[in-house]
Amino acid sequence: MEMSKRKKLGIAPSPAVVAESFQRAAQDLHEVMKKGPPVAPEADNAPEGFTREKIVCNRGPTYEFWGKLLGGYSTNPQRTRSKWTELRLWETPSGQWVAESAGCSDEPGHVDIADAVVIRGPVVLVDRQTLKDFEQKTPQTLSMEFQAMEFWGWSSPAKALAKRLGWNLHIDVE
Repeated sequence: MEMSKRKKLGIAPSPAVVAESFQRAAQDLHEVMKKGPPVAPEADNAPEGFTREKIVCNRGPTYEFWGKLLGGYSTNPQRTRSKWTELRLWETPSGQWVAESAGCSDEPGHVDIADAVVIRGPVVLVDRQTLKDFEQKTPQTLSMEFQAMEFWGWSSPAKALAKRLGWNLHIDVE
């Protein structure tokens, strides 16, 4: 009996069929992992003003992308201190943002700590829990700017960069 007929009848596939399916999925995953993540087709034809960037995160994946620097901020622009924080915000050709944070150190034995996040666009916040809520409440969105600020922990350097970028970080409460 075919797999689709079994599904329609509610009959579970045999363990051998399930094992074969998992084996194929594992082989496909292995092939993808060997090749690495797919590269965007437009990668060879980067838009003007974009450069190839790579952010190696200490506590996460390595991000590689075509990016245009929207802004950056350093707590040590003259490099007079041995420890400082750097924030950068990149835009990709598709309009996504990559927010980067680095804790930097020139002290012996210390390593820089880098972290990044991809911000794909505004996020709809769901605070509606009942049918009445869905009928009466307008969904709220979390802007890309606020997502970047959340990632940077609303720190003083983040607020300084937001000011430099001209962001409005005000919330009107009814």
